[in-house]
Amino acid sequence: MPKIFADQDVGYGDEIVFTTPGRYSMDAAVEILQWLENRDGCESLNPGWKSAGYGDLVENGLRVRLGNIELSIMCSYSDIFISRLSGNKMRFHTFCESIRDLDFASCGFAKRKWVKDNG
Repeated sequence: MPKIFADQDVGYGDEIVFTTPGRYSMDAAVEILQWLENRDGCESLNPGWKSAGYGDLVENGLRVRLGNIELSIMCSYSDIFISRLSGNKMRFHTFCESIRDLDFASCGFAKRKWVKDNG
């Protein structure tokens, strides 16, 4: 599976922009959120992203708490914006670097249905 953000720089500001050139970024943003849910200490402050339309993920942004960091993730066209709202700046940048190392199943960015957990 490809590392789609491998060639993108992570600067040291409070917002990181990842780009999926020529493709809509929503599927990659959803994969990032799914990956986040499996991390210890992660809490989505707006679980509506699991709905059919992905809630506020598109154009509004979702707030996520990861340990002592609170961040917002939003996708718009071919961009994914990840903004640090509060918490340790170094841990935020380490988190963003880990996104660059992800292998994405959505390399073709095909639209997938969200399967709800019935458990």
